[in-house]
Amino acid sequence: MQRHQLYIDTPIPPSRSCFLIGHPVGHSLSPLIHRAAYAALGLDWHYGLMDVLEPDLPAVLAGVDGQRIVGANVTIPYKERVFRLLDDCTETARAVGAVNTVFVRNGRRTGHNTDVEGFLSPLRERGATDPRPALIIGAGGAARAVAHALTGVLGWKDVTVAARNEATARALHGVGFTPWDERSSAAFGADLIINTTPIGMHPHEDASPLPADQPFRVEQTVYDLVYAPAETRLLQSASAAGASVIGGLPMLIGQAAAAFRIWTGQEMPLEAVRAALNASDTFGGAR
Repeated sequence: MQRHQLYIDTPIPPSRSCFLIGHPVGHSLSPLIHRAAYAALGLDWHYGLMDVLEPDLPAVLAGVDGQRIVGANVTIPYKERVFRLLDDCTETARAVGAVNTVFVRNGRRTGHNTDVEGFLSPLRERGATDPRPALIIGAGGAARAVAHALTGVLGWKDVTVAARNEATARALHGVGFTPWDERSSAAFGADLIINTTPIGMHPHEDASPLPADQPFRVEQTVYDLVYAPAETRLLQSASAAGASVIGGLPMLIGQAAAAFRIWTGQEMPLEAVRAALNASDTFGGAR
């Protein structure tokens, strides 16, 4: 029988720990974010990486005891898989159908989705939450969180998903569907465009989910969940046309802050986290 290896970036210390579970995870910024927050608050906690193959996933989740291993973040490709392996889930996680944060509540391993809060954070900061036509590019786990944020939390009605897989897109609650080949015209007509795909992520910085000659309007806001590079080709094109742009780093910090609050009971020191990120030139792929 094949033995499936589990990679942990550092030994689990005797203090409290949290981990990012996924495959791959080696370039994630999550350890930098959480470790900077722990240091700023003087918490003797550790945040590490677990590169897990799918057969090991149930055993890894069983190790989250709420004591020594307080919780875990979950990234690609396991956000939907983990949803079905836990004892319980929050209403938000159920609505999204995906989990990115695991914690222990009343002795039960519970899943939550902080991507919803993370996604909404920069929109709220800009006062950009009033309903308007929106296009979500992609229909994966991140798109599920975005769709719920817009339709379930903000109550927007005119939200459409452009994806290659029509069945997956139509499974998202409260949104319409546009074929992938028609995404360019749909994007031009939307006031908010959100890229939830990995297209344009390092090391493929020259790629974009929209055509190279995509027209943009100055009234539009283009939001790319990719955070590495900080300014994707999509955002460069939109900005050059006068549109407002939002990169993926604010969402990354927002979802991390929400998970940090669940695990520690404290607010994440955002200034310390941003300072640590600004001092680092390491940008990777998995969230």
